[in-house]
Amino acid sequence: LQELYRQWPFFRTTLDLVEMVLAKADGGIFSLYNQVLVPEEHRGMGRELMEQLERLRELILLITGKDRLLQDNSMLRRSIEVRNPYVDPINLIQVELLRRFRSGDDSPATRNALLVTINGIAAGMRNTG
Repeated sequence: LQELYRQWPFFRTTLDLVEMVLAKADGGIFSLYNQVLVPEEHRGMGRELMEQLERLRELILLITGKDRLLQDNSMLRRSIEVRNPYVDPINLIQVELLRRFRSGDDSPATRNALLVTINGIAAGMRNTG
């Protein structure tokens, strides 16, 4: 796989895109959604997904020979670092709005606020939103 990464542009581009998505993934935010919105009996699946995500992150680093994600793309890494303080609070609000909506609050205000958070997160995440 390391040799393919070095020699085959298609494979390299594919793994570079996976690397970008991994760099945008936030385990803390995921854990909050999992804790608040997923029934207890299904939370183990979320924990398993996080473990798989971490294994994939390690594998991508091994194949690419990098020490950290986006090591050779400082502009994108910085963009993500700058974006997170704006997108993270929207995620926190969305968790609460989804909790309310699932509890039966389907008022226009809740639905509209939920749609705003969906659009805000998608815009903030850009191509992985």
